[in-house]
Amino acid sequence: KDRGDRSDVQMGEGKRMKGVTAVWVARNRYAALDSAGKLLVKSSSHETTKTVELTGGIDYIYYAGTGTVLLRNPESVSLYDIQQKITVASVRIPKVVRVVWSNDMSHLALLCKRTIAICTRK
Repeated sequence: KDRGDRSDVQMGEGKRMKGVTAVWVARNRYAALDSAGKLLVKSSSHETTKTVELTGGIDYIYYAGTGTVLLRNPESVSLYDIQQKITVASVRIPKVVRVVWSNDMSHLALLCKRTIAICTRK
């Protein structure tokens, strides 16, 4: 059988929104940061289930495990719990470019232009 023929595969309908970034926060939910600085939690059918008003100039979000995201602003990174709507932890490290988690999600490396910071989840 020709592997290039995918006539038996059904593709879902795609949706578009104006946003900065999006990450999965559960099996069937994702969080999206829109251009107005709001955190939108959406279901897999693209329906908004929760909206969180963010302050502090959040410009990017990173994956941080089930139900949590890392919020980046120009001066710091914060671990935010979406269900409880609270900041769990925060670290003042400017201009974070990338985040890398350990296998057990207990430690993370925050990569900046010239520095690397190793942090715990707390």
